[in-house]
Amino acid sequence: MNVEAKGKDEKFYTVAMDLGSVKLNGFDVFLFGTPGLLRFSVMRSICTSGSDGVIFLFDAASPEKDDSAIMILNSIRKILPPNTPIIFLANKQDIEGARPPEVIRSQNYLPEDNKMFPTSTKTSLNIKESITYLVNHVFEEYSSLLQTLRTYETDIEGLAEELKKDKIQMRDFLNNLEIKRFIELDRIKKSYKVRSGLKYLV
Repeated sequence: MNVEAKGKDEKFYTVAMDLGSVKLNGFDVFLFGTPGLLRFSVMRSICTSGSDGVIFLFDAASPEKDDSAIMILNSIRKILPPNTPIIFLANKQDIEGARPPEVIRSQNYLPEDNKMFPTSTKTSLNIKESITYLVNHVFEEYSSLLQTLRTYETDIEGLAEELKKDKIQMRDFLNNLEIKRFIELDRIKKSYKVRSGLKYLV
């Protein structure tokens, strides 16, 4: 699907949602790419809701785009739960004069503990590494929950008590985990099974 269009400045911009997927050690990772222009805020809101993590790209070759990027970043942060991991890519490192990650971090006052990768989507520099890093981070957030889920696979009522959720909350919670492919639900037996193969990536 063509998701780019030429702007008045003769440069190409993403103007539609892009979708990709990759399988990493038992994880099905779905990537939703959104336009980097301010006017596409509704589309970003839709994609951001329910996401487990964010990969945020800075155009390392175009510092004039940073102000818009920070506005977009702040709007995304308002939607996300507070513990949602965000990693940053200093993209277009294949272009001469592209800013290194530490310059982008300094110019945009990003905290030192925010992971930033020098990348190029054209040459694939650090693309797999950045996705792997984020998936590991997400797995760490879910690891204690997965242990609890394994304990109560045949006892949904016990799981509800453990998590302090009512029936409707449990239904939504389990449906959400099924969509994320963490569990396989058996609605007839009223049980579930944590998918095998989910593990920390190396």
